[in-house]
Amino acid sequence: MKIAGEIIGFFAILFNFLIYQQKKRKSVLKVKLLSDISWALHYGLLTAFSGMAVCIVGTARETTFLLTDDKKEKRRYFLLAFAIIAVITSILTMKDLFGLLPALASLIAVFSYWQQNPNLTKILGIPISITMLTYDIMRFSITGIINEILTLISILVFFVFSNKKVKAEKQ
Repeated sequence: MKIAGEIIGFFAILFNFLIYQQKKRKSVLKVKLLSDISWALHYGLLTAFSGMAVCIVGTARETTFLLTDDKKEKRRYFLLAFAIIAVITSILTMKDLFGLLPALASLIAVFSYWQQNPNLTKILGIPISITMLTYDIMRFSITGIINEILTLISILVFFVFSNKKVKAEKQ
């Protein structure tokens, strides 16, 4: 099962890398949804249930945010609900204190994907990735470790190219 989990993890890596290359919010959320589904399968096959639970909550979160983007009044309640759910699922599924790391990453992600600024989503991807990198190291998820390193590189690539584009437009 570990090998199947790692194979699925490589697809999750691809989706995760593509998240931070998207310019529009809806595109970011759609690719993040594919990423969360893949990571849920990956962590489930590795029996890393805290990570899996948070990813399942993430699929519900992205789906909800996609469907409620234009309903600002309801969106505030979803922010709080998904934050609480992320913490509860991690506590219920954690094997040790490191099982709280996905909850921390998820709390940041809830706000990151709830707010509607794609650049802030990318910036908040940095602490999310560092938190999940620590979790992946503790759970021996090779694919997860590779993913978080590539995610950090993807965020850097986006901002480097965005900065170059802005400088070129000013000239």
